[in-house]
Amino acid sequence: MMKRRILSTVIVVCLLFAVSSADQEKMDAAQIDTSVEDLAPESVEEDVQNGKETVQAEEDVEDGPNAGQPGADAESGEETEPKTADALYLRKGSARLAQMVEEQSEALEGYASFLQEYELPRQDGGSGQEPGFALLYLDGDEVPELVVMEGIAHAQGASVFMFRDGKVIALGTYGQYGAMPYREKEGLLFDDYDTQGNLHFGVYQIEEDHPALLQSYDYWAGLPEGGEEPAYWVDGKEVTEEQYWAVSDKWDAGGYQMIQYDDCRKFSGTDIPKSLQEELEDRILMREEVLKQNLLTTAGAQESDILLFDYDDYDGDGKQEAFMIVGRTFDDYGTEKYDGRLYFAGADGSASELEVQHDIYRMIDGKMDFGSRKYLFFYLDYCLTANISVIWTVEDGQPVEISESLQRGQVVYRDAYPREEFEIWVDAYDMFCEKDYFGKDDHMWTGHTWKPYFYHYNYGDDRLEPYEGEEITPEEFKELSKTNIIEEIVAEGYTVGEIIHWGNDIVTINYHSIELWGEDETSETYVYENVIWDNRAGDYWRKDERGVTSWKNAGEGGIYWL
Repeated sequence: MMKRRILSTVIVVCLLFAVSSADQEKMDAAQIDTSVEDLAPESVEEDVQNGKETVQAEEDVEDGPNAGQPGADAESGEETEPKTADALYLRKGSARLAQMVEEQSEALEGYASFLQEYELPRQDGGSGQEPGFALLYLDGDEVPELVVMEGIAHAQGASVFMFRDGKVIALGTYGQYGAMPYREKEGLLFDDYDTQGNLHFGVYQIEEDHPALLQSYDYWAGLPEGGEEPAYWVDGKEVTEEQYWAVSDKWDAGGYQMIQYDDCRKFSGTDIPKSLQEELEDRILMREEVLKQNLLTTAGAQESDILLFDYDDYDGDGKQEAFMIVGRTFDDYGTEKYDGRLYFAGADGSASELEVQHDIYRMIDGKMDFGSRKYLFFYLDYCLTANISVIWTVEDGQPVEISESLQRGQVVYRDAYPREEFEIWVDAYDMFCEKDYFGKDDHMWTGHTWKPYFYHYNYGDDRLEPYEGEEITPEEFKELSKTNIIEEIVAEGYTVGEIIHWGNDIVTINYHSIELWGEDETSETYVYENVIWDNRAGDYWRKDERGVTSWKNAGEGGIYWL
């Protein structure tokens, strides 16, 4: 199965935050780097002259994104609250954004004329869906490209057009099922098509005013001549399976974004010229460098303060968002840790600090990618003996922390097929039990263990959830695994407890022994162990990785519970 890692390429653009207008003018003069920054000095002046953003107006606002962050008054030297005027770098309704849209008026007018004359597909054929359009930054210039999508049928991909020398130029149609992968600003378009188990891929580069095929690679379920063995092809030549996957992994490794039919603005009942302007505003606001600067400005930070910046379409709605942690790293007895504040920037130009219970982290670069849904996860530092994860995603354009709905523990995501799976390693004191230690049925549990519980992403319900389990008998496990593991455990004098068959076809076997102690050896300590069997592999779970040699070291200690 083809792997698709939709990861956004990080573009580094830096502008420093300043509180006073004098400092801002100096930085704007010194750091004009891209078209976004080129507009900074003029736009700020225009906003002030038009009365859109006056200092007095901002002083009347008590609660802004920077509320609670101290600043220094230039004249008095006293600590003051930073003004909301400084809170956002680029946003809806700003003169700067209007100017950027106006600069592309010729292209927008050309696209509007083209779309108004676009021949609609026959409604009695295909999917019967109305076409939609969107703007993307595909090549390296500031003129957006136009995408038209007619539906989500198998053969319906994205038709791409560019505006050059006063003309709308067709660049071809790419993708299928109403979706097209691409790399923003790199001019890369990914074409894919499947038929009868065969997979066909092409990577195209926009060069000047036309596309050029960089590479093609195909997987044939059966040879064209009718052979039974699958075949692999790269650039029209048959290759080995290893060579094919090397090419596939090369293109996957760079990551890409996705435009989908549902992300497009529909034709019917639309004021196309106005809709194109709004579409361009939205595309500008979700550009990586814009979101980054919005976050830096809101945080009162600079590029060197960034501990984490992650830019992606987390909820698969075609809009890019970003998370950022700013702060410092420090050494904690030989271990690098992170002291930082967490921020979020939305595709609407908003940026804000997120409320978190703990701002010291052991790990901050965890990411789970399920295609249409992404999650960030961090390891918190408040628990001395276990990594406790916090998980963030985006829903309806807003950041959402979902950790409380899952087990408390360490998320482990391996980014390999099947990619929808991950683990939460839960710690417990459940290896040793002294029964009735504090009275009848009041036992003392000791022995710290860490065990993986198995989770997956449910595409239908768009959520993370654990694999459900059911208890099975020793006979059922023997039939399932084709092994004599249970008999071997019993033969060694252990007592087998619950055997749980999880929904991902992994089986955990609880077993225990009893140790006698004390002067008269009448005190009993129950010692609990387990075995983790992967029925998909027909062997112990992650046998080589974990150094498993037999059932005796095939578990993680303690008890598995349903």
